[in-house]
Amino acid sequence: MKKTKAIVSLLLVFAVVAGAAFPCIAEGDITSVFDTESAAVVEETAIGEETGEIIEEDVVTEPVVQMVTDDIQTLSDEEETVAGTQEEAAAEDSVRETAQEVQEDNGDTSDTGSEEAEEEVGYGKNKGFSLKNSVFYDENGVDAKIPLTSTRIVLQTLRVMVFFLSGHFLYGTLRDFDATLSDDVLEICDYMKENSALDMASILTGLPDITDLGKLLGKVFQINVTEYRAEMYEMRDEYYEQGDVTKGGLCWLVGAYMSGIESAYCYVIPYKEGTYQIALDVTYSDGTVETFEPGFIINYETGEITGRNNGGMMDIGFCTNYKDLFVYAPMYCWMRDFGFCVEYDLLCYILPMYRYRTRRFKFSYGDKDWMIQCWKGNYMCTNGGEVGIYNRDKGKFGSYYNTITDGEMMPMSLLVTHGDDVLVNVEETPHWWVNGFKLATRLYQPYSLTEVFTITFPDAEMRDAFCEAVDNNVYHDVAYSYRGLKVTCTWG
Repeated sequence: MKKTKAIVSLLLVFAVVAGAAFPCIAEGDITSVFDTESAAVVEETAIGEETGEIIEEDVVTEPVVQMVTDDIQTLSDEEETVAGTQEEAAAEDSVRETAQEVQEDNGDTSDTGSEEAEEEVGYGKNKGFSLKNSVFYDENGVDAKIPLTSTRIVLQTLRVMVFFLSGHFLYGTLRDFDATLSDDVLEICDYMKENSALDMASILTGLPDITDLGKLLGKVFQINVTEYRAEMYEMRDEYYEQGDVTKGGLCWLVGAYMSGIESAYCYVIPYKEGTYQIALDVTYSDGTVETFEPGFIINYETGEITGRNNGGMMDIGFCTNYKDLFVYAPMYCWMRDFGFCVEYDLLCYILPMYRYRTRRFKFSYGDKDWMIQCWKGNYMCTNGGEVGIYNRDKGKFGSYYNTITDGEMMPMSLLVTHGDDVLVNVEETPHWWVNGFKLATRLYQPYSLTEVFTITFPDAEMRDAFCEAVDNNVYHDVAYSYRGLKVTCTWG
């Protein structure tokens, strides 16, 4: 028993360190992929046909961008002369018209209360974000690109993390799992590889073996892995009977980990209601074969791959649609329990898998301080964006904010474009964190993406407080308008 406690303690320390090293990152009925046909040019009016009134933009401010990053070079004299060309003027019109389309479409369906509220329209002092004078854009305007993070880099990053977190730097080199994929699994992986730069087959068959530490501990403590696994599984069943899923799951994990994995076979089996799930046959060092169902539920008709509950695939916090090459976080993912703070962004900035920009809008409303934060850029092998709503008790210090409750959620939508290409479209739904990430063959510079999002506030007081926060943001590169209680923000 002392051996067991010692081993469990060592593994717990490893789990805590490993968990801290990974950064914090909606169900199928919440998120849908935007139809590219709906990206057509719309009428040049700022208000729908209901009122017939046209807003003349007689005052257009050219916001001064105050962001300096290492990856942006100052425009040369030749590039500055290109700023007034017809191509950039057309790009500017395209971005404005896309924002108008979203505003008008969302405005027609907004339920803000009275007819008077429906007709009320306002604009921020930054009514338009011009591409013309922005130092973010090169001579090709919105066509700026950067090379895609390759599958090899993803694997190398994982191997480096495992190498240090598992202690391999003390006792030896990493070896790969002996993994084999069935034809059904390979078919999905090949589809994603052909249509994006993500080679899932290479990742799944090239993962480092993290059970080497367990094998080393087994030798040091002279453990019979077969007997030890049976003991831990017996403890697991006892905890499950008591309703303690956490301790039961930990006993199962420790027992399986200490058994050492020699090989694995990944395949697809029927699940329920016309869906399927991925199963895994694992062969331990003592020759025992155990079947796992980690929680990847596949709907071949829609292309959705989700989990058995609202926590995403294998409860990792994300779902995907492999046919649409779309990744998203469901409503009740584990990240919701951790709120948000500046430190999360700092951690992502130092990791090679993330390259994005963010804006924070802070204001007071009711008895709380609020923060609405938006992001756009590159997330591993995807281009995408996010908008989250957070709050905390008024007067608290520090950068941490809590995730809002179900009762505080507001209708939100999200559109991310690159030029005329629509990358992400999340339809309006009550949410706390609307997000979407599109797998691609190229990653675009974060500054070349345009993000348009809407939020419908509960009352005019909160709407005005948010709009004032946008006006006062130090970068002055987010334009907004509102119809009733619905605010449409355009981050060019």
